[in-house]
Amino acid sequence: MVRIAVATDDGKSISDGHFAHAKKYVIYELSEDTKDIRLVESRDNPPLGNIPDTDDPAVIHESLSRSGIPIHGIAKYQWLHENALRDVDAVIASGACETSYEYFTSMGVQLFFVEPGTPPIDTLIEQLRNAAKEEDIK
Repeated sequence: MVRIAVATDDGKSISDGHFAHAKKYVIYELSEDTKDIRLVESRDNPPLGNIPDTDDPAVIHESLSRSGIPIHGIAKYQWLHENALRDVDAVIASGACETSYEYFTSMGVQLFFVEPGTPPIDTLIEQLRNAAKEEDIK
């Protein structure tokens, strides 16, 4: 099984911005045998999902220091990995910073980027399902 996390704010579309600040992750499993993709669960991302996706250090520092989460850097992404994305093999999102990209890929998690909001997650999953089945034919 391959576990895929889709970064979203509304459960219907890809969230805009850094995947660490998505309000939730919709988790899917891809069966390597049947090539089917099924919804497993939806995971909330508090408190990171409630912090503005901004480069303003004062905003980030205040929000994260109240939550007890590391403020930035590798420690922040270790926390996210251990607490929200511990069992995923891939993340689909609209963006990431270089530090999060390097951390997650070093942990064996693949990151895939799409335009925020489009396609809707249902359409994206159907495209993945079709691509997986087509790949099996070749």
